[in-house]
Amino acid sequence: MIVAARGVIRLIMVLAAVSPIAVGFLIVKGSQKFLEEKEETKKFFAGLIILLIIIASIFTVWAYYQNDKSMAENFGPYGSAYSMQWQKAMAWVRENTSTDAVFGHWWDYGYWVQSMGERATIVDGGNAIGAWNYMMGRYVLTGTDEKTALDFLYAHNGTDLLIDSTDIGKYPAFSSIGSNANYDRYSWIPTVLMDDTQTHETSNQTSYIYPVGTPLDQDVIYNNNGSQILLPSGKAAVAGIELIMGSNGEVSQPNIYFSYNQQVYKEPLRTIYVNGKLYDFGSGFDAGLFTYPLVSITSDGKLQVNDIGAGLYLSQRTVHSNLVRLYLFGEDSNYFKVAHIEDNPIVGQIKSQGGNVGKFIYYQGFQGPIEIWSINYPNGMIVDQKYLSFDYPSDLQTAMPGTY
Repeated sequence: MIVAARGVIRLIMVLAAVSPIAVGFLIVKGSQKFLEEKEETKKFFAGLIILLIIIASIFTVWAYYQNDKSMAENFGPYGSAYSMQWQKAMAWVRENTSTDAVFGHWWDYGYWVQSMGERATIVDGGNAIGAWNYMMGRYVLTGTDEKTALDFLYAHNGTDLLIDSTDIGKYPAFSSIGSNANYDRYSWIPTVLMDDTQTHETSNQTSYIYPVGTPLDQDVIYNNNGSQILLPSGKAAVAGIELIMGSNGEVSQPNIYFSYNQQVYKEPLRTIYVNGKLYDFGSGFDAGLFTYPLVSITSDGKLQVNDIGAGLYLSQRTVHSNLVRLYLFGEDSNYFKVAHIEDNPIVGQIKSQGGNVGKFIYYQGFQGPIEIWSINYPNGMIVDQKYLSFDYPSDLQTAMPGTY
């Protein structure tokens, strides 16, 4: 291991596990030699060396223990502000949920809920049962069927659902893990910012442009005056979105622009979220734009807020997901009831100073709350054993043997 660690720096971690074996062997064999030695002088020096090794070993164990103990007591989720947000959220969990509560969320937060919140979780960073990560990603976070999400959570005695703001950026991870062999759920939620230079005003309405510039996550068939044009995923892109608002604040159906082979294609967009209200126009391209405040600091130190200055593009695969409907849109649900919202520290600070912002802002990136829902199951629920399986679905095992 010494030779290996010299060649690959990461193997020093393995050397750390192997070296105590060598030290223990040295102490045991050295002690045997000490007991067998007949000559007094040699026996004295051998005993002295063994004693020094034992003292050094005990000191090393003590020093490492104190270091690990200090880290365990003082180290929280990365980032001081983020850590404080989690500390407050988990304090609420400890004080307001039953000790036998079971939390559902993406696996990243399992150890934090277990250690700081002192509550059980369905999945955690140990990833001991990978199939449950797949199910959490597929049925709960990216799923569009609330009943299926409830079936999975009920099978695991889930009592609460938690979503963290970083789940927006982690959508590619859990949508990939939660996909079938053809990656049917794989997508992402890109941040977009309004381009003020393209804002266009008329006597009765204003047009706002949000450049998107993200590839399509699935093929789109564009109807061009009766002829159909294929816009292939990964090659065609969403170029931008146009938000149209009347002079009195009413929202008209927005437009989405696609680009492919140096051509631009325009189509009405079905869904948009503006100023805390969701607009579903019932027709158009089945995707959406979630707008939220853009916060900046002027040169003289004043807070400047554009209520619709930032947005999140929601593709066909993400706009109807449970994560988007519950966390971003805040849709009412008979089964998931908001129990606690722990504001992002930056959002909380702006609110404390009288700033009129909601749960989400864009300030040096997307900033949002930790949100917790209590789960109210309908009558007649039964445990479906497939959600407790340790194995991935057979189609994944067949398509990618050895991967799952």
